[in-house]
Amino acid sequence: MEDALSGEYGPEMGGMDMANLEAATVFEDVQTMALSEEDLAGIAARTGTSPEIEEYIRRPWPPLLVVLTGPSGVGKDVTLEALEAAGVPFHYVVTVTTRRQRPGEIHGKHYYFVANEEYDEMLKNHELLENAEIYGNRYGIPRKQVVEPLRHGQDVIIKPDVQGARKLRELEPEAVFIFLAPPSMEEQARRLYYRKTEDPQELARRLEVARQEMHELTHFDYLVVNHSNRLDETVQTIKAILQAEKSRVHPRRIRLAE
Repeated sequence: MEDALSGEYGPEMGGMDMANLEAATVFEDVQTMALSEEDLAGIAARTGTSPEIEEYIRRPWPPLLVVLTGPSGVGKDVTLEALEAAGVPFHYVVTVTTRRQRPGEIHGKHYYFVANEEYDEMLKNHELLENAEIYGNRYGIPRKQVVEPLRHGQDVIIKPDVQGARKLRELEPEAVFIFLAPPSMEEQARRLYYRKTEDPQELARRLEVARQEMHELTHFDYLVVNHSNRLDETVQTIKAILQAEKSRVHPRRIRLAE
């Protein structure tokens, strides 16, 4: 071993051992050193600040506009109710519609149910941010419900149909677009059947429309699959998306909020 350490490599190896020993001793001293809060503050002050990090941490986050859509019967309403019950701090926009109120639906909570004449008046007065006709009924997003909360710094979530989401993308491309999808078309048919609101012909028509709407997926930011009996998983996935959006270094800028 002595011979192995003699020669031109011997002094270098010895030097390295001494350096390592000294570094280890210093490290042990730091490990055993008791530091007060004042000591730590002094060390941090000598290190200096990081203006970039502080700027990002302290800046006010601009509000988000979230568009949640998917085929008819996929579970948009129950998902929004679960998000609200989970305390997700969003302003939930209530859509206006001319369709007939279904059993269990509450006016002003699930939809604003209006006559065609009232809907026409809202269109005339430019009160609807987006409007569309689906399955013979008319749907619209009240402009005031979207713009006012955004301008007060509040996040807003909208639940249009897929056609309406396409129009909103043209109007506000910086919004967060989430597509809620069924795990399969078979499961989608089962959901539509068991809600007992469509006859077989109407059910087949809605399934065909849903199949076509799936082609829009590539235009969305996120896909969330809403599995049966796994609503909590759907809610957690959407919450994770919202948290990720709030953590962006370069946040989205919503023009409607300006």
